Amino acid sequence: MGFDLAALTSTPDLRDVSPIHARLVGAMRYTHVARRAETYSHADLARWLGTPCAVQSFHVFLDEAGRAWPDPIALNPPCQPLFSYDEMLLVDLATAAARNDRETFDDFVRDMVGIGGRNAVWSAARRLMRYLTVVVG
Repeated sequence: MGFDLAALTSTPDLRDVSPIHARLVGAMRYTHVARRAETYSHADLARWLGTPCAVQSFHVFLDEAGRAWPDPIALNPPCQPLFSYDEMLLVDLATAAARNDRETFDDFVRDMVGIGGRNAVWSAARRLMRYLTVVVG
């Protein structure tokens, strides 16, 4: 049996994931690019997220993740359909939070984020996903 490195290192494709996951990654990428270009607007982010109610909780989620992450969060450019590893992990964390699955959430990041950071990201992800699952779910 051969070892398939491509299978081990692959990440999801935006075109093949659920709408809620695509919204999250699109919103992350939009926010990063728009802020750098000084064209960011809450209204545009709300369109990416599907509701203006999620804008503040989305920012809190990213801020808490950014504080907790050991390195700067890496996002792929908008033209790249594949998730970055950080995008994939953030989506996995948000999904675990939406399912109220704290054990899985902690398992994803226990080795890289301390309990204080995990608690903050968990709370922010729970709040964000309450808005997004109503809109997309």
